[in-house]
Amino acid sequence: MTRLEENLYLKKPLKFKDGKFRILAFSDLHGIKNYDLRMMRDIDAIVENVKPDLVLLLGDIGWRTAVTDVDTLREYLTDVSEPMEKRKIPWAHVFGNHDDERGLTNEMQEPVYESFEYCLSKTGPDDVSGTGNYVLPVTNENGDDILFNVWGLDSHDGMGDYIRQFGLKTDPWFFNLPDPLYPYARYDSIRFDQIMWYWNSSDELNAYAGKKIPGIMAFHIPLPEFIVPYKNVAQTYYKGTRRESVGCGPFNSGLFNAVVERGEVKAIVCGHDHINDYEGDYCNVKLAYDGGISYDCYCDEDLRGGRVLEVKESDPGVVETYMVRSSDYVPDYPGECVRKYGDSEPLE
Repeated sequence: MTRLEENLYLKKPLKFKDGKFRILAFSDLHGIKNYDLRMMRDIDAIVENVKPDLVLLLGDIGWRTAVTDVDTLREYLTDVSEPMEKRKIPWAHVFGNHDDERGLTNEMQEPVYESFEYCLSKTGPDDVSGTGNYVLPVTNENGDDILFNVWGLDSHDGMGDYIRQFGLKTDPWFFNLPDPLYPYARYDSIRFDQIMWYWNSSDELNAYAGKKIPGIMAFHIPLPEFIVPYKNVAQTYYKGTRRESVGCGPFNSGLFNAVVERGEVKAIVCGHDHINDYEGDYCNVKLAYDGGISYDCYCDEDLRGGRVLEVKESDPGVVETYMVRSSDYVPDYPGECVRKYGDSEPLE
């Protein structure tokens, strides 16, 4: 299969309906084997009310005891995917920095995700860094014209992975200097070969469609450019909440430059920093956080929810985005913790 054929392939079609296409993103589920059932209650209620055409899971989906072996992961993902699978809503995911921290690597996990009927995630090319670099084309209602692209990228883990891949003779914490270019910059960066894959894939898709195709891009760890909106509130039309530093990489990968130069990606959505949910416009690109949905790691009750990204068929180059909250749709939110296997079971 050629790169173009792989990029055009979808297990289930994605189409505009009634002139719109709506994406719902959830991030940082951090589900353990004996997870707090309120998370799935919230996801189900939000999906039911938002009625998305596509759901994106933006990394740190399962961690610790949820990813120790294939059977455990499959059982956990069966629960996670049920709100989409039972409604026949396509969904896809990108990996975060915690998904592979115990037991299964991302490469081992990917086939489990893709085994679900409505999961549209793709492993991505073998010769490109990471697992889960893909594009999901969205067509008009007739299915004969690509109007929009959803790009997913693997933003990797910590700087240890970077050091190992490129054989650098230094300690991972060397990158976390006392006065770094970006604060709290101890995470990995998207690789140059991923940026080239995006650039070349976009060229081919545009040539195939005979036009420049707008879209969004989704990955877990934010880019350093996510620092810009909260430092330039008026100029970027900043709105939302910032309660922690941007947990980006220590140096700039160049992805944002590529996005700006191509002029097609209209919004970048990330998770990772659970208690940030702000957005801002920078160089004609919306930079948007998705607040965390988990009950098994730190999240703030007033921010917990998902992010909606919506485009119109009449003008797919304009992306409207906003947060929806668990508290909007769940009676008696947040409620009391109830664990899948009972409180007597070990959490880890």
